[in-house]
Amino acid sequence: MDAVLIQVLAGTIIAFIITYFTIPILKKVAYLTDLYDKPDNERKVHDRYVPTLGGIAIFIAFFVGFSLSGMAEQIIGYPYLAAGLLMLFFTGLKDDIVDLSAKIKLGVELTVAALLIFGCNMYISNFYGVFGIYEIPFWAGALVTGFTMIVVVNSFNLIDGIDGLAGGVGIIASIAFGIGFLIAGEFALATLSLVLFSTLTAFLLYNYNPASIFMGDTGSLVVGFLLSVLAINFVGLNENPAYTAALGYTSPILPIAILALPLFDTITVFYKRIRNGRSPFSPGQDHIHHSVLRAGFGHKGTTAILYFCNLFIIMLTLSVRSLDIHVGLAMAILSMFMLLPTNGFKRNILKKMGIELERNTLYGKDMQNLQTEERAFESNGSSSTRQKAKSEQAV
Repeated sequence: MDAVLIQVLAGTIIAFIITYFTIPILKKVAYLTDLYDKPDNERKVHDRYVPTLGGIAIFIAFFVGFSLSGMAEQIIGYPYLAAGLLMLFFTGLKDDIVDLSAKIKLGVELTVAALLIFGCNMYISNFYGVFGIYEIPFWAGALVTGFTMIVVVNSFNLIDGIDGLAGGVGIIASIAFGIGFLIAGEFALATLSLVLFSTLTAFLLYNYNPASIFMGDTGSLVVGFLLSVLAINFVGLNENPAYTAALGYTSPILPIAILALPLFDTITVFYKRIRNGRSPFSPGQDHIHHSVLRAGFGHKGTTAILYFCNLFIIMLTLSVRSLDIHVGLAMAILSMFMLLPTNGFKRNILKKMGIELERNTLYGKDMQNLQTEERAFESNGSSSTRQKAKSEQAV
């Protein structure tokens, strides 16, 4: 077996082992120091004290595993990427222990984005025909890249609301990105995806329902950042002949499908909160996973449904890869809209078209009762949650 492949596999296995054996230690530390995520009956859906230190294991395992894989030095400016990862790790760790303001987190994220753009030379420079846009100037690419990183990081933080969801979404995304990079011959980024997959797989063994540990803001910031790095680099694969031969000219739109759940959740949550006169950054049980939970599926059923939706959106987007790029973009957006909960928005559109649907068809529960519950929460919880619940700190 090739020595390089052995080293890559060794780094991947080491990441899994570190995660698997570090988490029990962190659970004991949480017990001794009272570092738990505690139920509040408002934003949080768990009913027991759960340690929030899982992100420490994720960070250590990924950092060590990828560093030992032999591929880290092939990434231009890797020390800057590592510095950004370290900054987000300590930011998340402090936020898990002592709440940080959104302004501080935004300042750190902007600094990390600058490290990526100027230190690693990672930025989006071409839209490859999306909306008729091709090459863009550096300043525009820097703005788009910084915006992309901040959106992905914070949307991943928001999706971390029930057992196993964020970890599973991270696994699906790392597999999808990794396959694309492997096809393109970008082995360093493929290895990064593989090590992240290995780390999250070990973490999910403890985080799947009933979870015995959460990744916390430490983990969600670290994983969100790594997924944003993969997404930003993935956009440029349209220039790779091996990639386009296999997957068509899909690299600018496929990251949207791969990260469909966190992106769609963030957009719909912000829209609903602004529509109801609430701050988009206020906490609440108005995420897509809360909607499916209230439909009666429980944690395991909800995560399984949302995993399937994520995979299905990716496959639908790829199914039209031979067509115009805008067809693929439309397919990704339309499939998100059709498959994921929209709090009755689809039903209202059909009603205006003269189509009345039975109110017992959405995931087996009466939709009218579901909407009543959500409206009651939005009206009654908007003031109390600001005082009692920890802010989601999304930017």
